[in-house]
Amino acid sequence: MKQKFKELSSSKQTAHIYYATQKQENYLENLAAYIIAGIEQGDHIILIENDRIYSLLQQKISASLSQEDWKKIYPINNFDYYFSSGSFHPPYIFAYLDRVLKPYLEQNLSFRIWAHVEWNKEEEVLHILKEFEHEADRLVTENKLMLVCAYNKERVPASLDQSLMECHEYILTENEIILSEAYLYKK
Repeated sequence: MKQKFKELSSSKQTAHIYYATQKQENYLENLAAYIIAGIEQGDHIILIENDRIYSLLQQKISASLSQEDWKKIYPINNFDYYFSSGSFHPPYIFAYLDRVLKPYLEQNLSFRIWAHVEWNKEEEVLHILKEFEHEADRLVTENKLMLVCAYNKERVPASLDQSLMECHEYILTENEIILSEAYLYKK
């Protein structure tokens, strides 16, 4: 997968990627490949992830990265990120993202983002996610970003899965990156 991420990054300035993950080990493999490919290509990594997965990731790739490489990874707890206002509220989430991106954009640093989208079971966010992802797609295009939006497949109903495929130009499977079919992706 590392080579596939490198090829996509080299051929496209912008990539908004939907990843409906099913198995944790495959998820960690793809996340590690994304980060290592990015660092090898000179990018900084903004990693929006939960603490448990981040800890597993550190164990998985610690031998592959130098101390300097680790300085290029900016981890953000995904629950703090998505619920900074106390609930899943897109304007607050994008304001948070603007604050995170500002130094990278001001210093003209190359970066990519991996965002693990999670929510509390009590939260009713399904109706908000389509709107949220359309706005994310606009930001990806405007800022020429590479962004993976990872979701736990078990928590994504079929109707939301369809909507998410409409908001992302690419789909990451467990072992490949595919262009979303023309009839699905709606820029």
